[in-house]
Amino acid sequence: MDARRARNLAGAVGLIGLLAATAAGPAAAADCALSAPAYANVGTPLTIEGSGFPASTSIDIAFSLDGSPSDSFTVQSTAAGALEIALTPEDADIGVTTVEASAGSTCTAKATYAVLAAGQTPGPSPEPAATAAPGAPRTDTADVVGPAGWSISAALLLGLALVGAGATGLLLTKTPKRP
Repeated sequence: MDARRARNLAGAVGLIGLLAATAAGPAAAADCALSAPAYANVGTPLTIEGSGFPASTSIDIAFSLDGSPSDSFTVQSTAAGALEIALTPEDADIGVTTVEASAGSTCTAKATYAVLAAGQTPGPSPEPAATAAPGAPRTDTADVVGPAGWSISAALLLGLALVGAGATGLLLTKTPKRP
């Protein structure tokens, strides 16, 4: 095998590996979540709890008050992937607060709560909006389902088809060895 064919073969194998890694997605996508009470009053302790984060990892926490960034810091998740943030809202915190916790690109979770003045109670809440049922199928990828029920990513299928077409073209245009 000459050097040119070896480079082409190595390139095709590398491309197939790259396509397979891209199509495979994360092996163990975290199912992280944050929970907070619907509202809290100024001066009353509040606890925000998280679960499903990677174990013993630094988690970035960002608070935003009425849509404007207000505070950010890092906490360490437990060995079970949980976290807890305890705080007591002050007068400056009155409004709707969104908390976002993220562990790099592994997972991100959000929780929203309202801070009310001391002694104030929330008004009647509107009917909750319909949300997707747990376990709903993903809609951000396109799969091709084969005859036996197996599925393969459309991007991977296209990539393999291109590599196959290229390899076939190389074989068909191979010049015969000269004596």
